[in-house]
Amino acid sequence: MFKKLLKYDLKEVGMVLLPMYLALVAIGTAAGFAMRYSVVRGAGEMVASAVPGVVTLILFLVFGIMGLATGLVTLVMIMKNFRDNLLGSRGYLMNTLPVTTAQQVLSKTLNGTLYIIFGGTAGGISGLIILLIVLRKPDWEALAESFRYSFGTRISPTEVLIQVLILLLLWAVQVVAKMYLSLALGNLFRSHRNLGAILIFVFLTVGQSLLGNLMEHITADASIGYSIMQSMMRLVFLSGEPSGLFTMRQFLLTGGQDVLYIVVFVALTVRIMRTKLDLQ
Repeated sequence: MFKKLLKYDLKEVGMVLLPMYLALVAIGTAAGFAMRYSVVRGAGEMVASAVPGVVTLILFLVFGIMGLATGLVTLVMIMKNFRDNLLGSRGYLMNTLPVTTAQQVLSKTLNGTLYIIFGGTAGGISGLIILLIVLRKPDWEALAESFRYSFGTRISPTEVLIQVLILLLLWAVQVVAKMYLSLALGNLFRSHRNLGAILIFVFLTVGQSLLGNLMEHITADASIGYSIMQSMMRLVFLSGEPSGLFTMRQFLLTGGQDVLYIVVFVALTVRIMRTKLDLQ
């Protein structure tokens, strides 16, 4: 039953978001081709004729607006899915299904996280397509040479990519869980529930920031900014530290904070849904 519930959530949100993601990729592709064929003397000099240049500018402007709109609509839709199905008019019906409250919240959290991933992937694919269209072979060779000059063999691109993807995934789950907790707490208000949810979200975010600052005073490894700066210093001064963006200690501290937040946010949301809300 849990699989059917998750499938229903994915389908409901996907009816709106998937066409937007495809449109984003299509507009990015069109902008890339417009830029490729408006350049007169190569991508390195970027000398464009007037009319194709204007078309390219418009397409990239539309691409930027579309990207921003897609991100905002993604957040709105995953919140709407949670509110309508668990806190709105369908709440009583959904809670009569043979699934636990924890499974309901987990389904919504997975659904929201997947669509944040899908949206980020659509944006990444769009950017990659633009680069593949615009950059010619000499440009790619120059880019590769620049990377080798900057990092050499002291850093593993694969390891960096894995670290970044894992931390981004944990961040996405944590943000979705925090949004749902905010909505659940906001629904306890008799009036101005949306405003209450926004204020709670801001309060939780500020609280996380303060806890993060406290952790930084205990150990600097808990700061992502410090971790990145330290990695760049290792590259500049050839310190011989292990390759990658973070050391294992930095990676575990950074990821561990998000895991802790996810567990707390989801557990509190489930408790509120079980004991505090009258969904009838």
